[in-house]
Amino acid sequence: MKKPIFVLTLILLMATSLVSGTLSMYTTTIDNLASGSVAAKEFIFTGSGTDSFSQGVKIAPSETVNWQFDVKNYDGAVVTETDLYYKLTFHVSAAQGKSAIEPLVVTVKDTSGKVLGSITGTGDFDVTGSFPLMETGQEKTFVVQLAWPADGSHDIDYAGGGYGTALRIDAAASQLPYSGGNTGGGDTGEEPQAQDVAVKYETNVAWTNGQSGNYQYNFRVTITNNSDEPIENWFMTYKLPTERIVQVWNAKLGSESGGTYTINNPAYNNPSTDSIEPGQSVTFGGNARGMGTEAIENVTVGGSNVSATNVSLSSEFGNSF
Repeated sequence: MKKPIFVLTLILLMATSLVSGTLSMYTTTIDNLASGSVAAKEFIFTGSGTDSFSQGVKIAPSETVNWQFDVKNYDGAVVTETDLYYKLTFHVSAAQGKSAIEPLVVTVKDTSGKVLGSITGTGDFDVTGSFPLMETGQEKTFVVQLAWPADGSHDIDYAGGGYGTALRIDAAASQLPYSGGNTGGGDTGEEPQAQDVAVKYETNVAWTNGQSGNYQYNFRVTITNNSDEPIENWFMTYKLPTERIVQVWNAKLGSESGGTYTINNPAYNNPSTDSIEPGQSVTFGGNARGMGTEAIENVTVGGSNVSATNVSLSSEFGNSF
């Protein structure tokens, strides 16, 4: 029997208010902000619930403030009993009653220093990931960097208490690969709707090809059939905006047009590889040119007995496999 799907939506109203200093106090001032290896907050995904906290930060031109938080799939001896997918949505906007500090750069990194997302001024971006099913609990640490690059000619434009930027993080977790969902700043009380087909796209760290000098990386694609009908003789199409596929394995590389590729089942005359039964998955991999840091787009999956359909998509970059 399938386990019930839980969705944990943490409306992390991390009103990390970044308030500009005045001209007379352009020095670093951090109020009760965790530093070093101490996590500012732990977001624990084990069941339904909500959580929130806030921190205040003052920042001035040429200053950089760093803090970090953990995402976990366990609480003491309680560990999630399925694969767990999570999405963190970072909203950067003007603080209430203030104008935004437009030069401010908000960057999210992993502990190795890899940039997972960044924005200058205001806007939104997502960071997704997963915890595969294991007996022991897992956790991941994220580092948030707030930087105000110095620009002597315009710094004075953002002086005073009338300028401030607010950073809010919405976090959600599900047993299904996460796509879409609520990024509007509050809990809608609704579970994300599962698509009939889920696709997970993963890449590893790119390396330099010794002959061509170009960067290359390996990728892995997992297609899961969440419907009640088998997908016979499956095929998949997707677009890579700038990176290029060189070869694939456990599948057949079909046509390519304008960066859009068709991948066909391997035609092994084996139902377990050429078709995708309800509740089952198939995986294929390959090699491509580029850094392996961009997500695939316009993804469809179909078969000889079903029409091509849109899918829910999750992506992870820099993995080991």
